[in-house]
Amino acid sequence: MASEIFYSGIGDARLAAALSMDMQLIIADRFSLYGHPAIMYAGDAAASGSTAIKVPIPSLNGVNRFAAVAENASVANTALTLTSVTVTIARQALQRSASDLANLTDSVGLNNAALVTDMVGGAYMRFTEQMCNILDDFTATVGTTTVDMSVDDWFSADFTLTQASVPKMGRLGVLYPVQLTDLQNSVRAESGAFQYRSDVQGFLAAGGPGVIGSLLGNDIAASSLVPTANAGADSAGALFGPGAVVYADGTPAPIRGGSEVVFPAGTKIYVEIARDPSGALTNITGNYMVGVSILQQAAGVSIITDR
Repeated sequence: MASEIFYSGIGDARLAAALSMDMQLIIADRFSLYGHPAIMYAGDAAASGSTAIKVPIPSLNGVNRFAAVAENASVANTALTLTSVTVTIARQALQRSASDLANLTDSVGLNNAALVTDMVGGAYMRFTEQMCNILDDFTATVGTTTVDMSVDDWFSADFTLTQASVPKMGRLGVLYPVQLTDLQNSVRAESGAFQYRSDVQGFLAAGGPGVIGSLLGNDIAASSLVPTANAGADSAGALFGPGAVVYADGTPAPIRGGSEVVFPAGTKIYVEIARDPSGALTNITGNYMVGVSILQQAAGVSIITDR
């Protein structure tokens, strides 16, 4: 036999590899804390005359109590305690540039439209990163450096907030994934009444990024954006309630982003497309004006345990 046609011999008529019709996104943490009720929104700085928003914190609605006053006696004034926290917004941005040749040969959806959509996810993940970066700023701290997180640490954090009169409803714990799995491992060893709670059973079965369930009535979220502590030896997660953290953002005035694009009022994340004709490139730029801050120290507790 001779002159057989083999795959290995017809390279000019075959491709070294054919692209799948579907893309597989890289494994990554895409969970955003944006919109969780435990995070206070301070407002929009648009047309305010400043990049900063000051949140007043007065001693009202029961902080100052009535006192007994004798008949015919005059009551004295009680001073109002007033503090405030300032949240300053700043520009957060992401840009990509793609050639016309890359765009026109696309067969899997990796094109300019996908890059525009990606900007929204990038903005929300930056918000989450900013939020996580302040989790180690709470004055109250539980946990032991280089020691795995345990049920005792979780109880300690929960008790700290209860002793500070932080409402139970709406609390959120944000933990590094290793802290989460260490806590799950500790829960496995618990006995007594704790092991029979329904939330414990669900917590043991949970996994992956995002809000994975609740424990002792507190929501728990896992995020890979939780920062390190103690020179990288530990993770700085936290448990906090409403009033602990706050964010503000800014909506630009209506913008003409090109000859055919106008961003209407209320657009928080705005994406602009610009052409570089000499390089046959399309530049895609996303912008988001946002800032985050600790609002009330007593409403949160940092959880510092082994990374």
